Amino acid sequence: MASGVEAVKVAFFVNLGIFIIKLAAALITRSAGMLAEAVHSFADTGNQVLLLLGYKRSQKTADDSHPFGYGKEEYFWSFIVAILLFTLGGVYSVYEGIHKLLHPEELKHLYINFAILGIAVAAEGYSWWVARKAIGGNSVSQIYDELVDSKDAGKVVVFVEDTGAMIGLFVALMGNLLAFLTHNPVYDAASSVIIGFLLLGLTYFLANEMRKLIIGERIDDAHLAVAKRIIIEHPHVKALGEIKSMQLGSGECIIAACVDFEDSLRDIELEKTMHSIRTDILSKVPSAKHIYIQLSNGACF
Repeated sequence: MASGVEAVKVAFFVNLGIFIIKLAAALITRSAGMLAEAVHSFADTGNQVLLLLGYKRSQKTADDSHPFGYGKEEYFWSFIVAILLFTLGGVYSVYEGIHKLLHPEELKHLYINFAILGIAVAAEGYSWWVARKAIGGNSVSQIYDELVDSKDAGKVVVFVEDTGAMIGLFVALMGNLLAFLTHNPVYDAASSVIIGFLLLGLTYFLANEMRKLIIGERIDDAHLAVAKRIIIEHPHVKALGEIKSMQLGSGECIIAACVDFEDSLRDIELEKTMHSIRTDILSKVPSAKHIYIQLSNGACF
């Protein structure tokens, strides 16, 4: 399965190339839909730069001011991607489309747009497939669940923006085709408005997902279930009380558990038992870099 970083790098080079050829086509043909697509690709290229910056900063070593590390830098920069670039791209596309609806211009050399859009679909399709493999899932509902549950911001952002890009390309293609067949530029302008609202919809979805991760979302249910099972099944554990967790980044999280141990355990035995539990959890949940076990005494956390 492709990693989030790999998907981001592939998307960067693909979107940079697509932006250049879309912009050239838009300037030649005066197509609002193609210009909206060029802005979309430019925004996507900027997205990848910020995502890679977030990945790099999230790898900084923990220090006194950030004892749990810098993992959430990844989520912060992904949030900026959603809010800033998607919003700017969406607003501009809507504005450009409305402007061309009110002041239509004759479209020229539309065959260039058709050729460019075909190339863009092929290139964007490859980037989408890399991101699709990184996300996983076999059905639409499973893919959606993976997007919502994923803690890897890069995977989520790249897949969502590539999916939006593919839809936007087909919208632009239909707008240009209808404008070509009817000799009416209104269809092209309308495609720009549709692309803009598509980007704004993606903005809301991504911003909301990144918001949940920034403010402290729990780890995914599968990993939490593994941690619970390891604790409960330990021979010296009588009961598991409250257990809390928080994702610190795509590869790091906190797990804190309130555990009731056998009364017969002495201090050394208790420490060995707690160490054994931590080791077992870490072996099954490698991202659990911070595991805290508190003795149950009627009140935890």
